[in-house]
Amino acid sequence: MQNFLIYLAIVGIMLQAGCGTMYQAEQTTPPFGSSVRMALKSQTANPEAGSDAPVVGIDGKYAAKAAEKYQAGPKEKEQRESGSTFGVVGGQ
Repeated sequence: MQNFLIYLAIVGIMLQAGCGTMYQAEQTTPPFGSSVRMALKSQTANPEAGSDAPVVGIDGKYAAKAAEKYQAGPKEKEQRESGSTFGVVGGQ
């Protein structure tokens, strides 16, 4: 009887240790504030990372054309081009 109780205690300890680690909830998202801590560490590691170089943007002609298209608004259905992006022609 004493051996049975020892075996039962050992099995109970093994189950508790095994199941306790097996059913822990996985953390799928990073901890709250980790992006701020990472930014602070990277600034500490290289505080001179930024420079006085001019900001490079898009071409002026392209920007003007994009602004015109934005101001014009969406095209009507019959005004839209019926071209294909991937070379596949299909019905609607």
